[in-house]
Formats: sequence, structure tokens, C-alpha cells
Amino acid sequence: MNDTDIPLANAKVLYKTLLSEQSYSVSQTTVRAGGETQWHHHTHVKDRFVVVQGTLTVETKTGGLIDSTQVRDHYTVEPGVIHHVKNETADDVVYIMIQSGGVRDIVLA
Repeated sequence: MNDTDIPLANAKVLYKTLLSEQSYSVSQTTVRAGGETQWHHHTHVKDRFVVVQGTLTVETKTGGLIDSTQVRDHYTVEPGVIHHVKNETADDVVYIMIQSGGVRDIVLA
């Protein structure tokens, strides 16, 4: 999977892969004001977000319930958890994402 093959984000979400190894990857994501990803999950991969600029909103869904979290430092999404991220502020949000635990995949919800 490369940066242009990510089907889940609108044009206000910019990805840059920093490192890609067999068992993990590291990327930088910039989410402009109003940017968001679609609801999705990963089969085996754990997402770890480290916010380096701004405040990221991470939402997770369990059944019909949505939990919304304002992240200014770090957050982890376990494999199989349906989630998406968005920027609800007027400024860019930048975060480093570390994915590990298996083959990278995106399953749209």
C-alpha cells in the first residue's frame, strides 16, 4: 500500500510514509480543517497516533455507540475497532502514526 492507494480520506487529509518495514510502518498525516477519514478498521494492525501539532478528534464505534476523544498527545486503536479521525479545528493537525501487528489493510465500515 502506498500513499496514493489510501481510499478512505477526503482531499484535506495528506499522508506521507516515513518508514515501511515488513512488520510495521510509520507515517506522517496532516489533516486540514474539515478533513476526515471514513469509518474503517484494520484486521490485525494496531494504530498508534502521536499528535505533534493541534488537536485530533478520534471517534470509535461499538455497535450503535460512538465515542469521541480529543487527542493532544497520543491514542491507540486496537485491531478490529471501527474508527475514523477528523479535524474539528481551524488549524492543521499533524500526527505520526505507527501501525504494527500484521499486514496493513483498510476495511471500510
